Amino acid sequence: MTIARTIIALPLLLISVPLYAAGVDGFALRNQHPFLHVYGLPALREAVLAERGRTDYGVMFTVVNNSEIKDTETESIRLDGETYFTDLMLRRRVLDRLELGIDIPLVKHSTGVLDDAIANWHDIWGMSNSKRNGPANELNYFYSNNGTSERQVSSSSFGIGDVQLSAAIPLVAGGEDGSRYVTARFSVKLPTGDSADLHGSGAADAALGLYAQDSTQLLGREFAYLGFAGVLALGDGDILPEQQKSVVPYGGLAATWHATDQFGVTAQLQAQSAYFDSDLNELGGSSIQLSVGGVYRLSRHGISLRFALVEDVISDATPDFAVHLAVHVSGER
Repeated sequence: MTIARTIIALPLLLISVPLYAAGVDGFALRNQHPFLHVYGLPALREAVLAERGRTDYGVMFTVVNNSEIKDTETESIRLDGETYFTDLMLRRRVLDRLELGIDIPLVKHSTGVLDDAIANWHDIWGMSNSKRNGPANELNYFYSNNGTSERQVSSSSFGIGDVQLSAAIPLVAGGEDGSRYVTARFSVKLPTGDSADLHGSGAADAALGLYAQDSTQLLGREFAYLGFAGVLALGDGDILPEQQKSVVPYGGLAATWHATDQFGVTAQLQAQSAYFDSDLNELGGSSIQLSVGGVYRLSRHGISLRFALVEDVISDATPDFAVHLAVHVSGER
């Protein structure tokens, strides 16, 4: 079965199984590959909407380290550098059946400082460092095709990325005795970022996804899980326009085990089909990335603190390594 077919089937696995109540404290992550983060792939969200009369907001900080070198007879790619993302998120349920939101990303491409630390981390866990034989802590996001340089960023830059507007409509609500939620989420990404600096794509994108969530008991504690799938429609952007695809299926799974009333452990898998026609797996491959981390909840104040490490699972069309920190707040009216 192809990745695209698997993606489409993911939420259907949860809709048919009746279970119990809890929340998925997921990480608001997406594919932050240097050439792919500019598109309108939505960050992971729960199927549960913000409470009526409350505004949910968050600040996410993600450090992404890239180290990829690959050549074919006609194509060449170099992805060496670090990118820092600060994402500001706001969600508000304005009607019983409508939640609206906005995501504002700030993007900084830099030479970075983590190359040696990541190589040591891989050594500790017996992971390969074969892609990290070049100079450490340099910035070079480069792609060429048929001997022509198509795109290169080698100077540090900072600026706003492409702002994303979103809406969500509940299709199934859990009720008093259940925890099942199914929600349709729609988003539009606006071309507010500079495509020359790889802060944006230069075009508007639109995404539509289905999110299904439920829960059960594991070792006497609540275990909540989520499946989601959707389709991302790409506008005619400025990043390798001759090779860009028009439709990208996406999807994944996420789960949180609530070890205590305050602390939870979360793992999530996020997959996407290819964005570009390319023989390079680092640019034209489908991808799956794994995020694992913890969540600490200050329930009385409606605050959750989240931390995750992110690794590529298959394909190199995702960052080699990332660290994610977030603060989420559910505020009063």
